[in-house]
Amino acid sequence: MRFAQLRSGATAPGTGGSGRVLLAAIALALAATACGAFDRKFPGTSTCPNEITAAGTFPDLEALLPRGMMERSPEELDSGWHCTVQTLGTYSAHGVRELRFAGATWDHGEGDATVAAVFTAGPGEPSLQPAWVEEFYLQGARSGRRVDNVETSRPILGAAEAVWRLDALNDLSLQTIVVWPAGQVVRVVIVATRVEPGASREDHDERVRIAVEVAAAVPVPPGRPNPATPATSDNRASPATS
Repeated sequence: MRFAQLRSGATAPGTGGSGRVLLAAIALALAATACGAFDRKFPGTSTCPNEITAAGTFPDLEALLPRGMMERSPEELDSGWHCTVQTLGTYSAHGVRELRFAGATWDHGEGDATVAAVFTAGPGEPSLQPAWVEEFYLQGARSGRRVDNVETSRPILGAAEAVWRLDALNDLSLQTIVVWPAGQVVRVVIVATRVEPGASREDHDERVRIAVEVAAAVPVPPGRPNPATPATSDNRASPATS
């Protein structure tokens, strides 16, 4: 689910099919970063042989995600990494060469969806800072086509306490991204609501509140959740480690 890649001009932590299309929409239509279709033909390099998003890639990161939201299990739950300049985007400027992530997606239908994700840098990388994640999403929103009314704030939201929040109107979708630190990872919640007659901003904000509360309730153990290598199969390449 290309969570890391929610930015303009990059390829997203991606999956295929309708779930990926939905994630791309949630990613503020930023053309290919964290939640959209990932081009698996993108050439690898000696330091980045492949980019993978699949269930079970990083079990330690997936364990930090909620397994239920509004009495439903997620339609998608997977993890992976990004390691090219195109997919890392603004993270590259901060010395990040490998960004690892896990995400869960709840598709409520009719363009409404919720995503909970966690991010961390790879082994030997600088500790991922919430400000870098905020920068990534803000740049993507500001450069996204048909994205209007971009607003940011720093509210207090329940157990997450102080968070960074971005609200934007993407065509006919009201989309909110919430970012906050959680131990050695950075949590992200994305909520999308289709704008149509009868849609309620209050209902949207309540979904944001619930998603943040549910995600924040999952404990993060001490220490950096960076296994030396991901869980791999014969047809799945490992990311480069330093």
